[in-house]
Amino acid sequence: MAKSLSQINRDVRRKIQSAARHSAVEIMNDLAEAGPNWRGRFKNSWVADAPGSAIGSKSSYPYSIRNVAKLKDTVAAANQEIKLRVYNATNYALIAQDLVEGRFIKVGRPKGKVVKEGERQENIRGNIEVGDGNNESTASLDWFMNYLDGGGLLKSLESGVRIGFKRGVE
Repeated sequence: MAKSLSQINRDVRRKIQSAARHSAVEIMNDLAEAGPNWRGRFKNSWVADAPGSAIGSKSSYPYSIRNVAKLKDTVAAANQEIKLRVYNATNYALIAQDLVEGRFIKVGRPKGKVVKEGERQENIRGNIEVGDGNNESTASLDWFMNYLDGGGLLKSLESGVRIGFKRGVE
C-alpha cells in the first residue's frame, strides 16, 4: 500500500531533524578537535540543546548522536527557525574561543599538542609572540572564528546532512 501524503511529509520532517542532529555531532567533534585542550575540560564540554524543548546530554569527546537533544517531528518543530544550539558549557568558553580577554596561570603541561610557545600578548589566549616567555597555546589564535568563517562549519553541516539523510531516524 502506498504511503499517504501526511506520512511522506512526516518522513521528510524526520530526515530533516536527523540531518540537524547529525550536523550538531559533526560540529561538536570538529570544535573539540580544533579548540584548545589544556586539561580536556573545554574539549569535553560541547553541548547541543533544542531551544525551548530539550537539553542535550553532557558528555565528552568524541560526541555521538546520543549527546544531541532529540527533536520532535511535528510540523511546528520542523518549522522552528533554530533547531539546535551548539555551545561550550565551560564558564571560560568565550576566553577559550578568543572572543574576550582572559587571565592565564600556567599549571602543568597540556594534554593537547602545543602549537605555539612564547610571550602572551594582550591577555588573549592564542595571541603568543614567539620568543621569551613560557606561555603555551594548544590552538591557534582565532581558531573559533576561523572555523565559523573559513569553511569548517559548512563542511560539518554538509557532512551531517549527508549522514542524516542516509541513516534511519534516531
